[in-house]
Amino acid sequence: MRIAYPGAEGSYTEEAAAILYPQDEQAAVGGFDDAAAEVAERRADRAVLPIENSLAGLVADTLFVLEAGTLSIVAEAVLHIPHCLIGVPGSSAETVRVVHSHPMALAQCRRTLNGRYERVGASTTGDAARHVASLGDPSIGAIASPLTARRHGLEVLLADVSDHPENLTRFVALAAHSRLDRAAHADWHTALRFGTGHLPGALHDVIEPFRYHRLQMTSLHSRPIMGEPWRYQFYVDLEGHRSDERVRRALADVAERASFLEVLGSYPVQREPRRAGA
Repeated sequence: MRIAYPGAEGSYTEEAAAILYPQDEQAAVGGFDDAAAEVAERRADRAVLPIENSLAGLVADTLFVLEAGTLSIVAEAVLHIPHCLIGVPGSSAETVRVVHSHPMALAQCRRTLNGRYERVGASTTGDAARHVASLGDPSIGAIASPLTARRHGLEVLLADVSDHPENLTRFVALAAHSRLDRAAHADWHTALRFGTGHLPGALHDVIEPFRYHRLQMTSLHSRPIMGEPWRYQFYVDLEGHRSDERVRRALADVAERASFLEVLGSYPVQREPRRAGA
């Protein structure tokens, strides 16, 4: 298979793609939308994208892709993220004044960066490292992994600069189909997106079927609805496969109560973290 991922080589997402599909071709294709388009237009079999970080929350770029409604989540991988401050040979943490990285990575390193460095957003951590390498300026650095530094001829100036040592990112593989092979794995999660009416207790009413069908929600997040100020949609992960009897009954009940409901896919649970950048 051909596996598309956003950004330059050496990114955390490339590492996640290699963990999920170690025997397949990995292809850097630009941004998040580009990776999704590769799959939607049948030039790639999967797109691997980051979806959630344990410090900074959901990744908006990936949610935009899911909200387009053309791809489904079919697999996940969790990486322990050892963010480093990296720079060109001869630079140091003292010479660096400006730091480039993906906004989510910058948000995970506030304690190190705040009041000390100017921050500049990049499409991915790999793109940030590639840009810093091309400039060759000791006053400009990036937040990325040790592997990214090696790939681009950069040096680690400060190791493990995340706000907390338990910095985990969950990545998902997206495909143009849904996983129906329930018997292939023992443990599954199903991802959902739904809206509610603008009434007191509306969220409680929508999610109540999970309680009486005895289904465990493993996450619940709100997100603004584009074009509808101060209205929100909700993302839920719950235990089970969409074809399980209890899940099917619960989803039928939720659909009757929600303003809209989309199943974003069922995927095998893989929550044992791997360390990135080794």
